[in-house]
Amino acid sequence: MTSQFKVQGSMKGLLLATAAVVVTMASMQANAARPTTPVTPPPAVTRPPIQQTPPPPVIVVPPCKRGGPGITPC
Repeated sequence: MTSQFKVQGSMKGLLLATAAVVVTMASMQANAARPTTPVTPPPAVTRPPIQQTPPPPVIVVPPCKRGGPGITPC
């Protein structure tokens, strides 16, 4: 008598698995039939160009004009 329950249980499991596959396939087909919306890229961000400021001019002062102890005037 226990062998009948095993056969019935395995048959129920097989039917349940088959039903699950059918439901899954139906939902996959429904998703495939739905039109897809095209993906548009985000708008490009326009930034002003980077402007580098030139370094300040180098002013060379001769040692005689800087002054200090031990420096002879020009």
